[in-house]
Amino acid sequence: MQVRFQPDLRVEKPGLRTPVSLMIDDSSPGEPIYSEFVEEFSRFVEETGVKGKFTVMPYTFPEALDQALRGERPARIRRLLEEVRRHIAPNFDITPEMLTHNPVVDLRTGGFVYPCVPEHIWSQDQDAETLAPYIARALQILKEVGLEATGVTSPANFGRDVEGEYARAVLEAQKQVNGRSLTWYFLHVEPEAGTVLPRLVLVDEARREAVVSITSGYGDYRRDPELEGRPIPEKALRYADQYIAPDGGGGRLVELFRAGSYIIFHHHWWRMMEDCRLGFEVLREVVGRMGEAFGKGIRWMRTSEVAEYWAASECVEVEAEEEGGELRLEFSSPFPCRDFTVSLPSPMKVEVVLKEGREMVRTKPPLTSNSWCTMGGRLYICFDLDFRTTILVRGRR
Repeated sequence: MQVRFQPDLRVEKPGLRTPVSLMIDDSSPGEPIYSEFVEEFSRFVEETGVKGKFTVMPYTFPEALDQALRGERPARIRRLLEEVRRHIAPNFDITPEMLTHNPVVDLRTGGFVYPCVPEHIWSQDQDAETLAPYIARALQILKEVGLEATGVTSPANFGRDVEGEYARAVLEAQKQVNGRSLTWYFLHVEPEAGTVLPRLVLVDEARREAVVSITSGYGDYRRDPELEGRPIPEKALRYADQYIAPDGGGGRLVELFRAGSYIIFHHHWWRMMEDCRLGFEVLREVVGRMGEAFGKGIRWMRTSEVAEYWAASECVEVEAEEEGGELRLEFSSPFPCRDFTVSLPSPMKVEVVLKEGREMVRTKPPLTSNSWCTMGGRLYICFDLDFRTTILVRGRR
């Protein structure tokens, strides 16, 4: 963020709440067990309001999803996709996990490259010119079945050794298929790092193009041999402790919260279903504990919303001018976003804050769009950031 004439203006978390995003990997409508679980997961999403990203594999062996709808099992595939569209996609961004998560697809024939090479290994010595059409094919399949992907998920460590080329390829594929100039990918996991935040890996402000790397701060629970053979409810409670203790006093997600990190974590679809759905029960317990421990201090967000906010935070420019009892803040950003929140030393006894001439609401934190508050000698303002936005602060000394 660049600031002119106002050295202590800071971008805060949206609405003064910590972003939380749950990323679900590996789900595929081709799995026989998929249909037994997707409706239950849908109910969980609607009941709890959790948000994040949800993988839908473009290939459901032995064919792509769009081909499956024209094959021998269209009714079942269509019903599952409709469940995802209606009940999961409103809260979760949809992503491919490239085409198959395993064998490389020959884009010319639609068959698999022989001898079989896993996608993540193949990707490590590719460039943007070869990766972009491959990623574009994954995006196109999802688009043709009614699921527009906002970003991509890396199968295993796909693209890690050529991450710069990978980022360029994701952007080019998104521009080509979905007309998106701001996108993101999930590749990295940092289960022990003190602070975990998104990273702006590619940006062209003049073209309003950017790619954000979303890092997970924790993944599937670690198995404890001492719990094998114990009842499922007991194991669920114990494994949930890895994320957050019953009293909210410890656990990896609590560490992230206290460190000022974004709370972004992931689960694998198949891990939620195995062992009498133990992983799903763990997730239920974790989400419940988060609500009790963090309350209004967290904000569930789709992963694309996290990427948009981070890109805006990194690229926004502010010009500030003060005259008499009025402070004028001019924000310019290549990336608009909702509930953009900033703070600055309160230059006066603030009486009114206006956005584009309209009075904003004074309230208590957490903030919502078009609201403001003062705390500890600082003024906090939350608003929807556009390409250009004017905020006026009026008061008296």
